[in-house]
Amino acid sequence: MKSSLTAVIYLQPDQIFLRIIELPSLKVINDVRSGLFDIGEDGKTANYSKNMAAITDNIEGFKELINDYHVDNVKFYGAYEDMDSVTASYVGDQLKVRTGLQIEWLNNNQLMAQSMSYIVDQLPKFRELSKHNLYILSIGLDSSTLTFFHHGNFETSWEIDLGGAQIHRLVNQLRQTTTNPTEIIQDYIGSKLGYLAPELTQHKRTTMIVQNALSLSKRYIGKHQKIGEIDRKKFQETFNHLLIPQDRYMYNNDIDLTAARNEYTLPTYLVITRVSELINPTNLYVTNLSIMDGISNGIATNNDTSRATVNNMIRTSADNIAQRYGIDSKHAEFVKKYALQFFDELRPIHRLNNHYRLLLEVAAKVDDIGNFINQQGHYRHSAYILEANPLIGLSDEDNLIIAEVARYHSTESPTINQSHYRHLDDDIQLPVAKLAAILRLVDSLDDSRKQKISRIQLKLKNGRLVVKATSSDDLVLESWSFSQKSQLFNDVFGIKPVLKEKEGR
Repeated sequence: MKSSLTAVIYLQPDQIFLRIIELPSLKVINDVRSGLFDIGEDGKTANYSKNMAAITDNIEGFKELINDYHVDNVKFYGAYEDMDSVTASYVGDQLKVRTGLQIEWLNNNQLMAQSMSYIVDQLPKFRELSKHNLYILSIGLDSSTLTFFHHGNFETSWEIDLGGAQIHRLVNQLRQTTTNPTEIIQDYIGSKLGYLAPELTQHKRTTMIVQNALSLSKRYIGKHQKIGEIDRKKFQETFNHLLIPQDRYMYNNDIDLTAARNEYTLPTYLVITRVSELINPTNLYVTNLSIMDGISNGIATNNDTSRATVNNMIRTSADNIAQRYGIDSKHAEFVKKYALQFFDELRPIHRLNNHYRLLLEVAAKVDDIGNFINQQGHYRHSAYILEANPLIGLSDEDNLIIAEVARYHSTESPTINQSHYRHLDDDIQLPVAKLAAILRLVDSLDDSRKQKISRIQLKLKNGRLVVKATSSDDLVLESWSFSQKSQLFNDVFGIKPVLKEKEGR
């Protein structure tokens, strides 16, 4: 394959990065970053509007470098952090007007998934480190993420309301009222981590890796290395030194604070210490693999391995939430299996790509979680549970599609009379209706929740979709449900579904 160059620009609240990479080798040709921007001091980390002049000045410099390398393919991403959709639209529009580049905002779940997929694919000895139990603590500005791998496989993750900038703001506020705020901060961090304690079982063989801790990376990772083991004794000595009030933000020869803002070093040590107390890892490491590495490897290159890793994380997250809310696993497996069959065989009429296939698969796993709250109107409960629990690796739009498909998979139909549907963006209204129509039809085929059907054959003929179901049981209930729920499919596709029974052995 002929090599080519791609430029990846990534904007986060305190800095903007440019990486020029060669494809398909992923060789880094040039890697530059801006100086640090001022972040919000009002409880909000993102300060994009106020930093617009500095951001655009840096992008103009990036564009000159991009032109020097004769790069035509430019990808521009930004961290969707501490913003609502309206603010994101305003900022994106200003950047487009000033730089000519269209930004794609990535939420924390997308960034985390891309970062973790790169660690899985590229971190030396990942399989060995995760052979038993592995936790990866990724420390952000406004929040942090703890991800758990078991026997090399992603199991679950938790977003923690703790970040370097957030803790630093709190320290500054407390310094005005108390001489030693660190004790209060430690209690504050403990309260934020308290809900995790029941879920974090301490194991004999546990490894913990810290990500996005630049002061530790500089100290413990060798040149041309991606990971280094943290000396626990030296770590504790440094932590104790940082707790001394008069030295808290002074330069210390024992640690390299030039790698990051000095004020973030203590918060980093505080979070690592408290998480370590919960996990009690056998070994503690730090990696310098960054979010930018994940973006470059996954999103910018459409790397098949990376995509597969992220998709597995998405599926596992869906399984986790389904298990948490006690869904009927056999029914969910039935619906998933045949919903994907319908999707694959009906491509000529729905014309949706494979990404929507993944969203349908996820929706089939979680559409009934609302039964945990109340069986009556469970589809509405499913929707708002999903809205409150976005899945790892998916964009806000993807999560919204899944929630709305779950809302309309049972009784209510996606019409202009439905306020939720009416307020969806125009470009996702039709996909939601198509996926909901497929899911509703398949769901009706197991209305008894007994998986009576062993095989389904589909045939499009004379404006009808003939669904031939093989079963050795009575399908009276399924036939009735199918007739009741097939109207949405007819409305969306203009094709009338017809169920025909075939006796099985």
